[in-house]
Amino acid sequence: MDYKGYKIQADGTFSMYTIKPSGKGSIPKELRGRYTSYLAAQKQIDAYVKAKGKGTPNGETDSTS
Repeated sequence: MDYKGYKIQADGTFSMYTIKPSGKGSIPKELRGRYTSYLAAQKQIDAYVKAKGKGTPNGETDSTS
């Protein structure tokens, strides 16, 4: 099933789930691995998308340190 541009698929072992790209490409390191539930995979995608959006469009952050 697609969720925010990624596919969450049951991997067939012990009811674990993996995240795959919806199209071509690879999965970021933060999303690799196996998840115990569909909801756990969704939460990880949400956290990744939120963290990815923290920078400005020019690639710089608003940090002053």
